[in-house]
Amino acid sequence: MTRLRLDGLGKRFGDVDAVKDLDLDVAEGSLVALLGPSGCGKTTTLRMIAGLESPTEGDILFDEESVLATPPEKRGIGMVFQRYVLFPHMSVAKNVSFGLRMRGVDRAEIDRRVAEVLEVVQLTGFGQRFPSQLSGGQQQRVAIARTVITEPRLMLMDEPLSNLDAKLREEMRAFITRLQRQLGITTVFVTHDQVEAIELADRIGVMFDGELVQVGTPEEIFNRPRTLRVADFMGTTNLIRGRLADVGAAGATLVTDVGAIRVAPADHLRTGAEATATVRPEHIDLLPRDDATGLPGRIVESVYYGGTLAYRVALGDLVLQVRDRSTRRFGDGEEVSVRIAPHHVWVFPEA
Repeated sequence: MTRLRLDGLGKRFGDVDAVKDLDLDVAEGSLVALLGPSGCGKTTTLRMIAGLESPTEGDILFDEESVLATPPEKRGIGMVFQRYVLFPHMSVAKNVSFGLRMRGVDRAEIDRRVAEVLEVVQLTGFGQRFPSQLSGGQQQRVAIARTVITEPRLMLMDEPLSNLDAKLREEMRAFITRLQRQLGITTVFVTHDQVEAIELADRIGVMFDGELVQVGTPEEIFNRPRTLRVADFMGTTNLIRGRLADVGAAGATLVTDVGAIRVAPADHLRTGAEATATVRPEHIDLLPRDDATGLPGRIVESVYYGGTLAYRVALGDLVLQVRDRSTRRFGDGEEVSVRIAPHHVWVFPEA
């Protein structure tokens, strides 16, 4: 297993800074997702790690040794791309063994390792089939097998699931998670899909405009974003503005036009400061109007989504987006009580 560290990494194309002063530490055997919109610099970062692009500044270190002078083929990198790039005229076994054959590995050793890796990716018995005889998910597993059979120091994955349909993406996310944990290969996974990043990664690095703006666990990125832009990119959220009061070890009170809301404790909270808090729709509870534990609200609109209902709920001039379970239902115009647990209310640090 290899530790990867990016130290002040930057890449400039003419007058454009594609990646700016990027610092990132990827622990041995972990999976870190680089998450951001198209054009934010995440693929350029991946290409620099692989040696396919040369940094304008900064360093790339494997186990604290710089690899800037090491050519791509000597870095021990395994790459999985958005396109499978399988050889259509070769069987699954020959596609998987291609890298070993190029290295002149003994035939018996190749056969042994191909059998092992096909078992790992759950394709035992598929060795003699051709890519055209496989589903999209099976083809992607062949591409992954071709990568891991070479026993790379690092595995880099660039939007590997974007060509699959929704059900296959879900299946492949679960497969990649199990495989990465089983093999323990240090992995950097590039995606623009928030669900992929949350489900797959040990840690997520969010990138905008070439900058790494926040790094943390999926739970930290989703529930405690550092900026409004990060919160918005991670999905629908509610913004509640007010003034902080009663700041202490147990949290604080956000005094708003619709009432007092308790918020989670954080070091950056200051009594009297103007603040903006965020709370996710699924973290708001709707209760009958006679429940005195919440704030009074009124259902503006409801939309049925099968397992959940999406509501727009008015608290005075503040309208909240709420996701509630569909085992109960409130009608449009119905008066309700809105309850938000303090640990789900997060005040942005710039407050």
